[in-house]
Amino acid sequence: MENLIFGLGVMVIGLLVVFLGLIILIVFIKVLSMITDRSTGIKKPEKAPAAAPVVPAPPVAAPAPAVSEGVSAEVVAAITAAIAAVWQAPTGFVVRHVKRVNNAPAWNRAGREEQTYSRF
Repeated sequence: MENLIFGLGVMVIGLLVVFLGLIILIVFIKVLSMITDRSTGIKKPEKAPAAAPVVPAPPVAAPAPAVSEGVSAEVVAAITAAIAAVWQAPTGFVVRHVKRVNNAPAWNRAGREEQTYSRF
């Protein structure tokens, strides 16, 4: 029975030391990040007020992209939408050409398809 009580005491002391050490590390990292932010002049972004509604610009007639055989208009629209979703530059873009590329090895395609279809 003495061994059990001694073991529990050692366990409690060990847990307290570990969590106290983690708390000290967290505080140390927070202080260091505040010091480096202050010395570099980086300010954290503040919450922006509600933005005024954006009025879309009048549509500009863009030339239809050149599409190789086997690529439907829906695929071109999906590719264009995906690019527009991640586009970060201040200027716009135009999709001029879409061409299917089948130069990947068979095992590469099989792995990609397996990953894609496993998410459904």
